[in-house]
Amino acid sequence: MKKYALLFVVFVLLIGVNATATAQADAFTCPNSGGTLITFIADNPVSLNGIYANDGVSVSVLSWIFNPLTLGGENWGSEITGDLAESWSVSDDGLTWTFNLRQGVMFSDGSELTAEDVVYTFNTIQTSEEDIAPFRPRFYQGDQPIQFEAVDTYTVVATLTSPNASFFTDISVPIIPAGSLDNQDLRTGDFNRMPIGTGPFRVAEWITGESITLEANEYYFRGRPCLDRVIFRIIPDEQARVNALLTGEIDFIVNVPGASLAQFQNNPDFNVQVVDYDSLFAVFFNNAREQFQDVRIRQALMIAIDRQTLVDTVRQGFGHVHNSHFDLVVPFYSDDKLGGYDYDPERAGQILDEVGITDSDGDGIRDLNGEPWVINLLSFQEGFRDYFAFATVVQAYWQDIGIQVELETRDLSTMIAQLYQERVEDKPFDVMVSGWAQIGPEPNSYSNFYITTPELGPNLENYNNPEVNALFEQARTISDYDERMAVYEQIEQILWNDLPTLPIYRNQNPIVFSNRVNIEDAQLDSALASGFRHLERLSLNAS
Repeated sequence: MKKYALLFVVFVLLIGVNATATAQADAFTCPNSGGTLITFIADNPVSLNGIYANDGVSVSVLSWIFNPLTLGGENWGSEITGDLAESWSVSDDGLTWTFNLRQGVMFSDGSELTAEDVVYTFNTIQTSEEDIAPFRPRFYQGDQPIQFEAVDTYTVVATLTSPNASFFTDISVPIIPAGSLDNQDLRTGDFNRMPIGTGPFRVAEWITGESITLEANEYYFRGRPCLDRVIFRIIPDEQARVNALLTGEIDFIVNVPGASLAQFQNNPDFNVQVVDYDSLFAVFFNNAREQFQDVRIRQALMIAIDRQTLVDTVRQGFGHVHNSHFDLVVPFYSDDKLGGYDYDPERAGQILDEVGITDSDGDGIRDLNGEPWVINLLSFQEGFRDYFAFATVVQAYWQDIGIQVELETRDLSTMIAQLYQERVEDKPFDVMVSGWAQIGPEPNSYSNFYITTPELGPNLENYNNPEVNALFEQARTISDYDERMAVYEQIEQILWNDLPTLPIYRNQNPIVFSNRVNIEDAQLDSALASGFRHLERLSLNAS
């Protein structure tokens, strides 16, 4: 299914036909209207500004508030189609894209969405002095910004300098109203806490450290939501969330710890579903550090980790060992295609011996350059996904082969500011556990993690392989689908050999809902940041 969606995008790139997006949702009548749905987030969002924040906590809220022009990009599902764009066309040379907006779409303040809003959104991403998560590079070709023009009220034209087969998904970012960020600091302006979007809900209140309350957007173009409001309670502790669900204080959890699942199974008060989650959790090296520049060291550290046991320990079996630097939803992913890094601590030790990292003084710790080899292993604080538990297991495996591993945690906001928002080489970490989710099916979407260019600067892990840089650039210009995917598979193999990061696992998510919630009409979809295809159709069952 996803392959044909990608072929469709390539088709319009080649011959410039008009493509009409999925029609507006059929008329829908809420089975019940009103009421409040309560769920949780693990921390305060970094921001609710849809073109600035891209961390997991933030997008889990802002995906209820905004719509993108196009779907299929990061956080916006695995189906490549339109959202605010009703139709689009591409010129024969692939350089001019024309997007026709849905008419009558309103922002939550009652103003109408126009082409000026789309152009303002994209220009703001391009011209801001801040590096806006991974969005900004997508709106440039080399050092040249892509040109966007509002040719009339409902038509946006984009002019590229060279064909880009991934352009449609590159621009899949939330659309904000024109002028909404004028004279505001991108990180701290009022819009960050009280944004205006076209989504099914609007922000009513954000009480720092306590909760965020959303109210139904009466102007939502797919129809007024069935619910009156949604409350995200801020609950950092996993067990506290489970207890809150059991006692009815919250209505659902999208990732119940496996050890707690038995309390909900065969319980008539709850509905349990287990879904594969488009995600990758990995160990990230700071490849600029001398101690990690020899690929043999990275390979040794990989085979020192029993990845399946880690999944069983950290995820209680709700996950899969992942064998690629690309996610499950890319067209060429296969669990069985790549291998060679099975758990072998004895071999890992031998490799380190061969490199010269040995226990020279018999104290049980390997030495590097005459000093004990100490690795600082960085993790998000406890409660945010499974990162802390993940880090402690990695720490134990590496200590087993004679490495001194010191574990450090930092809060979400600090991690985002220090590591994800600035493309600089001098990064404050040795190794960290992190990950991503819902990047989408377009392979080019992963380039931001692995390419380094003069315009963009270094990536998160300071990995710079000129061949990988060139192949990503080449693939974007190839219109033939099979040829494009073959280039991305070359990249996949190079990354697997180089191991700039260590892919470990992807999640299966046990999702538990109170039976007072009707999710059937909303259509559960773990490829979307919100978790549902139709948030406006969530409702509460009659009591």
